[in-house]
Amino acid sequence: MSISTQRIEEGFRVLLLQYPITEDIKEFIEIYEALASHFYWCKRLGLEPTREVVERLWQKVPSYWRWHLVDPKDPMYLFKGVEKTPMPYRTAIRLPLVDALHKKKGAYIKDNKLVLRLRKKLELDIPERALKWLEKRFAEKPDKKYVRVFERDNKLVVQIVLHKINRVEIPKDPLLVVVDVNSSYGIVVHFWDKKLIKTMKFRPPNRGNRWRHVRELMSHRDLLYNQGCLSQKQINTYSSLIRLSLKGSMKGWIQQEVTKIVKRVRRMAKRCGKEPLVIIDKPEYGSLHKTPLQRTLYSFIKYLENLLSWYGIYWEEKRLYSTTCPICGNKLILTEKTRRTRIMVCYSCGFKEDRDNIPLYWAIKHLSALKGEASN
Repeated sequence: MSISTQRIEEGFRVLLLQYPITEDIKEFIEIYEALASHFYWCKRLGLEPTREVVERLWQKVPSYWRWHLVDPKDPMYLFKGVEKTPMPYRTAIRLPLVDALHKKKGAYIKDNKLVLRLRKKLELDIPERALKWLEKRFAEKPDKKYVRVFERDNKLVVQIVLHKINRVEIPKDPLLVVVDVNSSYGIVVHFWDKKLIKTMKFRPPNRGNRWRHVRELMSHRDLLYNQGCLSQKQINTYSSLIRLSLKGSMKGWIQQEVTKIVKRVRRMAKRCGKEPLVIIDKPEYGSLHKTPLQRTLYSFIKYLENLLSWYGIYWEEKRLYSTTCPICGNKLILTEKTRRTRIMVCYSCGFKEDRDNIPLYWAIKHLSALKGEASN
């Protein structure tokens, strides 16, 4: 009896745009958020929305922005499984306006401009770089296109979300790609087709200079605060600068390197004439907890899985060991260490290999097991 290896993968691509916001648009969004929060709490507490709020929703909010609040059958219904989500701290929830990207709906693209139907029709310029990105993504034929609109820091924030659904299965004779994510080095990627074709290594950027800049900002802020020269608003400005100093570089690095890996996977698979199978070695939570790279590496994995799902590439998470012998299962001992290599040796069977390559041996064993299951 053969085991079904098919599954559904869902990938998302998001374009974020920001624009100045006028007072009337801001007021409209605030009214919407207050009404939407009422429906949220009713759903959360198992109550029926009051008649007055329902009437006000019908009066103040156009139909294409309200159906995802009141109709559970709507594909963009906001409150699916809301009972299981963590309890929010605020009564008014910052819920976005959501609708399909279509001329008959609340948002659409016309003449290289984004048209939003809020309290009035807004025509917003889309940067040339964003237009080229959208053109490439639309050519990849997403299954759903929708827009999320909300107000943040006195700006109108628009997210164009593209959603793609792929049915994938384990390739019979795949190009094996092993992504080893570990805290000691960063990310190591192996390409295997009956032999090792290529190995790529990615080390997260050194944030030492940024941390030095942050320490200078904090020292300057504390000095001025002790002298009574700073207001609370100015203190908040320093906090924002500190967050921005540490935030931007890692997010950009993750997106660039994941894009590079997926592009190489697709190119290598096309060159070999095979479908790729990506095995991701996700570290255990305990090994990364409270380490500097915890958020970076887990974000890397999440972004990588999303992009693989977008292109319909089969992937799976599998624990691949680097300190356990793939031949006999005994513990490996570090015998030699340089800037580029860490040689591990098994004194039971004599196995010897660079630590970065050992997960590949476990992935090859796992691939053989998958082929055996498929043939039975």
